[in-house]
Amino acid sequence: MTYPQQPGDHGQFTPAPQYPQQGHYAPAAQPQNGLGTAGFVTGLIGLILFWVPLIGLVLAIIGVSLSGVGLAKANRGEANNKGLAIAGLVCGTVALVILLIAFLAYAAR
Repeated sequence: MTYPQQPGDHGQFTPAPQYPQQGHYAPAAQPQNGLGTAGFVTGLIGLILFWVPLIGLVLAIIGVSLSGVGLAKANRGEANNKGLAIAGLVCGTVALVILLIAFLAYAAR
């Protein structure tokens, strides 16, 4: 490809300087919250399986723990799905309350 010569150009081509285009920057990496998600899943399964005493109890405790850590990370800005961590905390806590009521009802009979 040849370019038309300008007077005084002497056949040399000087490319225009390249500047970065405005607004075309790489997106920032999104923070993740795997602990909040794991807490939600285990808290929900603990809530669903509350009638299986040991499994429901263990899953609810793990769900509350993981969701609490995930919520703390979300509050510090290190994670992005605070709502899921809160839902896991609620599900795990409800499962623990139901298990406590069931245990007290069983012990009182």
